[in-house]
Amino acid sequence: MKKAKMRSWAEEKREDPEFREGFEREYQKLSIGEQLTELRHAAGLTQAQLAVRAGTSASAVSRYEDGNYDRYEVQTLQRLVAACHGQLQIIIEATPQKRSTKATARRTAQLRRAS
Repeated sequence: MKKAKMRSWAEEKREDPEFREGFEREYQKLSIGEQLTELRHAAGLTQAQLAVRAGTSASAVSRYEDGNYDRYEVQTLQRLVAACHGQLQIIIEATPQKRSTKATARRTAQLRRAS
């Protein structure tokens, strides 16, 4: 007897555009904090030491390293990264645009009527 292949919850969620968009947003926030923490550790600095070098507070450094923080300011990130002798890179890329299901259905119906 052949077993039906069950799709995992994660596989199903990855195919959901809304879920994927939210996941990417949260991953980027986590990634910024994680990268900043790693850079600070590589520079051999405590949060307090980094704060002094960057002209901010230790609590601000802590917030920026927190994966739940989402109010980053580019100027502050630049100061923190420069204080660790790092380089800040911001990449903006176009993503492939997918038509909504409704728009695709309308276009398909229009094409069928035109034929």
